[in-house]
Amino acid sequence: MFYAWDIIIPKDTSEDEPVTQMLKLTRGVITGVWVKFPAGCKGLVKVRLLHQEAQLVPLSRGEWVTGDGETIPTETYYELDRAPFALKFVGCSPGTYYPHKVTVRVQLTPAEVATPWQVLRDFVNIIKKLIGL
Repeated sequence: MFYAWDIIIPKDTSEDEPVTQMLKLTRGVITGVWVKFPAGCKGLVKVRLLHQEAQLVPLSRGEWVTGDGETIPTETYYELDRAPFALKFVGCSPGTYYPHKVTVRVQLTPAEVATPWQVLRDFVNIIKKLIGL
């Protein structure tokens, strides 16, 4: 299943009072997240995605994803196996003069489909390390 949200971050939104929005999902495995920043952000628009208190994007806790006219992809494997089936969007734009629309896209895969692919991906990565790739 593929989900998408367009979220407006007002101009000069501080880190202390960010825009927040709950992104409702269903049970499954998050296998991909994309955050699209419009041109003109100049890295000043910042985004985080969390599930409960666990920060998923970016993985480094307390940091932000930024961009300018680009889509930031995140390949992940995160099981949503108990409620709430939602991610918390947190965004700010300190120092900006205009509002910005950020698009968040989430790929949610049924666990019975995602798990075998994760095992195969891990196996391929182990083989690559063993042969020096």
